[in-house]
Amino acid sequence: MDHAPENETLFNITGHFVQELKAVLQSESIIEGSDYENSAFDEKRRAEGLHLLRFHETGTAAQATQIWKKHTTARSHR
Repeated sequence: MDHAPENETLFNITGHFVQELKAVLQSESIIEGSDYENSAFDEKRRAEGLHLLRFHETGTAAQATQIWKKHTTARSHR
Protein backbone atom coordinates (compact mmCIF):
# COMPACT_ATOMS: atom_id res chain seq x y z
CA MET A 1 0.00 0.00 0.00
CA ASP A 2 1.20 3.46 -0.85
CA HIS A 3 0.51 7.04 0.26
CA ALA A 4 -3.11 8.12 -0.35
CA PRO A 5 -5.77 10.04 1.56
CA GLU A 6 -7.06 8.06 4.55
CA ASN A 7 -10.24 6.98 2.79
CA GLU A 8 -8.33 5.77 -0.26
CA THR A 9 -6.26 2.62 -0.35
CA LEU A 10 -3.73 1.65 -2.99
CA PHE A 11 -3.54 -2.13 -3.19
CA ASN A 12 -0.32 -3.55 -4.62
CA ILE A 13 -2.03 -5.90 -7.07
CA THR A 14 -2.21 -6.50 -10.78
CA GLY A 15 -5.42 -6.60 -12.80
CA HIS A 16 -6.30 -10.25 -12.36
CA PHE A 17 -6.31 -9.87 -8.57
CA VAL A 18 -8.87 -7.04 -8.58
CA GLN A 19 -11.80 -9.46 -8.80
CA GLU A 20 -10.29 -11.58 -6.03
CA LEU A 21 -9.90 -8.46 -3.87
CA LYS A 22 -13.53 -7.49 -4.46
CA ALA A 23 -14.70 -11.03 -3.65
CA VAL A 24 -12.67 -11.14 -0.44
CA LEU A 25 -14.05 -7.76 0.66
CA GLN A 26 -17.59 -8.82 -0.20
CA SER A 27 -17.16 -11.99 1.88
CA GLU A 28 -16.42 -9.66 4.82
CA SER A 29 -19.50 -7.51 4.05
CA ILE A 30 -17.56 -4.66 2.46
CA ILE A 31 -19.59 -4.04 -0.67
CA GLU A 32 -18.68 -2.11 -3.80
CA GLY A 33 -21.08 0.79 -4.26
CA SER A 34 -22.24 1.03 -0.66
CA ASP A 35 -18.84 0.91 1.13
CA TYR A 36 -16.36 1.82 -1.60
CA GLU A 37 -15.99 2.84 -5.22
CA ASN A 38 -13.62 1.33 -7.72
CA SER A 39 -11.25 3.95 -9.14
CA ALA A 40 -11.08 4.87 -12.78
CA PHE A 41 -8.38 3.14 -14.82
CA ASP A 42 -5.02 4.84 -14.44
CA GLU A 43 -2.18 3.72 -16.71
CA LYS A 44 0.56 4.96 -14.35
CA ARG A 45 -0.86 3.09 -11.34
CA ARG A 46 -1.35 -0.01 -13.45
CA ALA A 47 2.26 0.10 -14.60
CA GLU A 48 3.29 0.29 -10.93
CA GLY A 49 1.08 -2.67 -10.06
CA LEU A 50 -1.31 -0.61 -7.92
CA HIS A 51 -5.11 -0.48 -7.78
CA LEU A 52 -7.02 2.30 -6.00
CA LEU A 53 -10.28 1.90 -4.10
CA ARG A 54 -12.07 4.92 -2.61
CA PHE A 55 -13.83 4.03 0.62
CA HIS A 56 -16.75 6.02 2.01
CA GLU A 57 -15.34 5.79 5.54
CA THR A 58 -11.75 5.87 6.76
CA GLY A 59 -12.36 2.96 9.16
CA THR A 60 -13.55 0.75 6.32
CA ALA A 61 -10.42 1.55 4.33
CA ALA A 62 -8.24 0.44 7.24
CA GLN A 63 -10.36 -2.69 7.76
CA ALA A 64 -10.14 -3.59 4.06
CA THR A 65 -6.37 -3.21 4.13
CA GLN A 66 -6.10 -5.62 7.07
CA ILE A 67 -8.51 -8.12 5.49
CA TRP A 68 -6.50 -8.16 2.26
CA LYS A 69 -3.17 -8.54 4.09
CA LYS A 70 -4.59 -11.45 6.09
CA HIS A 71 -5.96 -13.05 2.93
CA THR A 72 -2.72 -12.76 0.97
CA THR A 73 -0.70 -14.08 3.91
CA ALA A 74 -2.98 -17.11 4.21
CA ARG A 75 -2.87 -17.65 0.44
CA SER A 76 0.95 -17.59 0.41
CA HIS A 77 1.03 -20.38 3.02
CA ARG A 78 -1.15 -22.78 1.06
